[in-house]
Amino acid sequence: MINPTYSFALSLLAVFALVSPALAVDLKEVQKQVEEGKAVLIDVREEDEWKREHLAHAILVPGSEINSRENRDKALEKIKADPDQKIYCHCKSGGRAKLAARVLGKLGIEVIPITESYREMVDAGFVQATEDGMQVKPREKLTPQ
Repeated sequence: MINPTYSFALSLLAVFALVSPALAVDLKEVQKQVEEGKAVLIDVREEDEWKREHLAHAILVPGSEINSRENRDKALEKIKADPDQKIYCHCKSGGRAKLAARVLGKLGIEVIPITESYREMVDAGFVQATEDGMQVKPREKLTPQ
């Protein structure tokens, strides 16, 4: 039988390992860097999700391409960035972004995953775009007067 104190310590360690502060990003800072051309934002969701809605400055690089050895070169071709630019990636809820960043990291490409959700990014002020390129401004929050 495992000592309860030892078991608790292991559980606590596991929680801290999952919640890594290195993954936290300031969405306003990311948005500013992308808009100023100091960073590239890749969307690792799939094409059907992209067609429904996507962020105005994002580049579509589906996670399925990144994870597929046959299509990986096609994905890497889309991620060409200036060496001075940071590369961020996002998805619907953060999970695929972390996976894509890990895979690309193993290939020598440093990518910072955005673990906040797509909705949180829109709420933070990222502009959405439609398939035809039309930009949709974020909704203003109503405040009681």
